[in-house]
Amino acid sequence: MPIYGPSTSRRVAWKNGLGSTLVLVDDASEQGDDWSYRVSIADVPSRSEFSKFPGVDRWIALLEGSGLAMERGGVRQSLPREGAAVKFSGEETVVGEPLGDGVRDVNLMVRRDRWRGEMQLVRRGRVSVAGEVVIVHARGGAVELAARTEPTITRVNAGETFVSSGEVAVEVGGDGCAVVCVAHDAITLRDATRVWALIG
Repeated sequence: MPIYGPSTSRRVAWKNGLGSTLVLVDDASEQGDDWSYRVSIADVPSRSEFSKFPGVDRWIALLEGSGLAMERGGVRQSLPREGAAVKFSGEETVVGEPLGDGVRDVNLMVRRDRWRGEMQLVRRGRVSVAGEVVIVHARGGAVELAARTEPTITRVNAGETFVSSGEVAVEVGGDGCAVVCVAHDAITLRDATRVWALIG
């Protein structure tokens, strides 16, 4: 099923017990099973440390609110509201501090031994992406799609999440926002060639 509605999302507690997150989509076979990728939305009510996820690469961006400052390695930076998300390691010590009330962020997490990922927020205009996994979440309005693998799907309505593969063009207009995530296989052709050479 390439389109997931709001009813399929589930809320889970943060690993550090300081809050909760809304999981939009992951590849766990059943709830509670391990996943290799996950896209989620979290509310950040107060200054708090992020949960740690060893072996996981993470991307984060500001979805709603006045702003969210991210502190890592003695450096403080503001999360972007559009464009490329901030990437960091799940092993890092990271503290988030909301700037105002009602701050909400969006996260992509991938197991680095399985995937190479990327995430961006598109608030206006058109982008084209491609990968083994392509995830598009519509926030605040409908998002137009053109996907080679799903030619009959041309729109993702607000609150829905599209999951497919291959090439996907995403167009956002008005007050809409699209969370666009891509995952590429971590085992590249060069890596595979090296492995086969060792086996041989």
